[in-house]
Amino acid sequence: MDNSDFDPETLKLLRDTFRSELEERLQVITEELLRLEKGVENATRQETLNTVFREAHSIKGAARGVGLASIGTIAHSLESMFSSLKQENAILSPENIDLCLEALDRMRGAYHAYSAGTSADFDEKAFCGKLQQMASQEKNRLLVLPDKSAQMATLENEEAISKPSPIPETPTGTKSGADFIRVTVDKLERITALSEELQVAKLETEDHFTDMQLLRAGVDQLAKTLSSFQSLARHNINASLLDEMKTIVERYSNNVMDIKSTVYRLHKAMRSVVNNLNSISSSLQSDTRMLRLVPVSTLLKPSLRTARDIARELGKKVDVTISGGEIEIDRVVLESIRDPLNHLLRNAIDHGIETPELRRKANKSEVGKVTLSISSEGSQIFICLEDDGQGVLVEKVKSIALRKNLYTNAELQVLSREDVLDIIFHPGFSTKEIITNISGRGYGLDVVRTNLQKIKGSVRIETVEGKGSKFILRFPLTLSTEHGLLVRAGGQIFTIQTASIERAVEIGRDDVVEVEASHTLLFHGQPIPFRYLAETLEMDIIEPDPKEKWPVVIISKGRRVVAFLVEEILGDREIVIKQLQPPLYSVRNVAGATMTGSGTIVLALNAGDLVDSALRPGKRSRLLTKDAAVAEQMPPEILVVDDSITSRTLIRSVLENNGYVVTTAVNGKEALQILQTKAFGLVVTDVQMPVMDGFELTKHIKEQEKIKETPVIIVSSLANEADKKRGVDVGADAYIVKGQFESKTLLSVVKQLVVEG
Repeated sequence: MDNSDFDPETLKLLRDTFRSELEERLQVITEELLRLEKGVENATRQETLNTVFREAHSIKGAARGVGLASIGTIAHSLESMFSSLKQENAILSPENIDLCLEALDRMRGAYHAYSAGTSADFDEKAFCGKLQQMASQEKNRLLVLPDKSAQMATLENEEAISKPSPIPETPTGTKSGADFIRVTVDKLERITALSEELQVAKLETEDHFTDMQLLRAGVDQLAKTLSSFQSLARHNINASLLDEMKTIVERYSNNVMDIKSTVYRLHKAMRSVVNNLNSISSSLQSDTRMLRLVPVSTLLKPSLRTARDIARELGKKVDVTISGGEIEIDRVVLESIRDPLNHLLRNAIDHGIETPELRRKANKSEVGKVTLSISSEGSQIFICLEDDGQGVLVEKVKSIALRKNLYTNAELQVLSREDVLDIIFHPGFSTKEIITNISGRGYGLDVVRTNLQKIKGSVRIETVEGKGSKFILRFPLTLSTEHGLLVRAGGQIFTIQTASIERAVEIGRDDVVEVEASHTLLFHGQPIPFRYLAETLEMDIIEPDPKEKWPVVIISKGRRVVAFLVEEILGDREIVIKQLQPPLYSVRNVAGATMTGSGTIVLALNAGDLVDSALRPGKRSRLLTKDAAVAEQMPPEILVVDDSITSRTLIRSVLENNGYVVTTAVNGKEALQILQTKAFGLVVTDVQMPVMDGFELTKHIKEQEKIKETPVIIVSSLANEADKKRGVDVGADAYIVKGQFESKTLLSVVKQLVVEG
């Protein structure tokens, strides 16, 4: 077919479609070749050879249809070879299986070269010659089983299958007759983004609905108040005043009733909208997740080829089986576990499975068994990779950990068997004595745990020396809307994914003890490292009141647990976490960001990073001791009131230079307003000020129950005895004449009068 028949956009679409088809058909051929290598019965072998022939033929036609001649040529050579093999129901040798698998790799390589605009890195003609040579040798060299019916099989009619079919009606692995549609990843990502935006809108509406509930309650209370006032007005003996009051009450009552009616109507409507929005959002998210779900087998089946190649390179015999591959999970999750699973599979074959000689000595079959089983439980997926190899040697792990200075001998002695096994996930750990192209670089199992933690997953190991090992991976079905705990630390609000939180509790100061220059929380008798969340995030710490209960969030990462002190726990809520955009690809302790219903952006913390940051060497909490707790708290704040900017600045400088926190006001009225909203340990005021002078300010302070205990120092240029007496009469605790003013005098008086906490 001439490519000029298509416009560039159509040709690109066809080639993108071909890429997907190519991967599907190459994977089918891979599976069938591995099945042939294991050995199958006559009838099954005949069908397997036929399958490879048909898939190669389809690739040839599709490749030529979109103008990718090199792929078509290799596929044609493979097709021709299997055309001969299937006539004789032949058995392929491992060397010939190698060559066939190499042909598949060459086709992939040819497509990648085309995509990159380069030439293939192999001699196409020479390689196809190898395939043809192998096909001719098969007739003479390979054993042909005496299956007369198989030997009588004839080549399928070439004319019947000569027309190319670039886009098959039913791709391999799809149930016959099932409706399907190819959806590009870009479209899926757009749908997912819209779904997440709808979720944010839903959260915002829920917040507005909460505000509406508060408004409704306020209107109800206002209506009750007016009703009471109206009832009281009826008993007023002044008829003229009574009429006027009734008129006012009736007018406002009517307004309130109108508002109440509107609020009730709006409240009812919003409740309906919220319920409907919840339903739509949940359905859209569910449908979107279904679009993203793919069978786990799409990841695991290529691993069979990997296992086969590694085993042959190491001179081992390994049989890999898969169960539960039909279970579907989110494509993003699947991609995230690709590397962890490949590392575990490599380790199982390289470290776990013994050589045939060693297995014979251990009275085992020469063929090692590796089993991958997948299961689901609610919203969680479990992958168990089990081998019947030598298992993890605990004493060897200890020896390597000691040699690499990961632990001291004393530390190793007190570790449990589970803790020792956990060392294999430590960065840089490897039981391999030398570095090979398969393993031994010391990064495999660390990658496993790190990648799983990124998707809120985990991994644990079970092993019996001489019998084998079992790695159990646990991770969520999909990465979508989740729940987060909102906390305040360093004066800022953060969210922590609830999946990483062991417990959120309130503790007392006595629950924290000092152990080896660090602080530990004794929780149900178990010691847990204790840290300030703000300090871990390198923010300013707001010290807790030692007399009050302290909110603590306990976070785990594998077997490591840390208790983080926060300033406030604001509650749990549904969140949608957005990844940080470049250049903020990886910010320590931060997983992304979410948005509240009011539009406030809240950083989502990375629980695993928090634990690592809190426990890194040299990191210690600076919790106050019981005796020093009060003394080291923030000094009490002092309110300085003076209309002269020079005097205010002078007094403020003196106090701040000596560690006090200062707030200022320009007259007595402003000072009183400030005192109603915030507690102060002391007030220093001038006398002669506009609006309200210092005497009036002091009098008001001493007459108000809430603030009457606040000490007041008058600093004034009025030096006569009458003014001093007036200061005493209104309740001032000290009177300093500005003419005699010295910083030492002021500081001495402040130290005597200031209220400590």
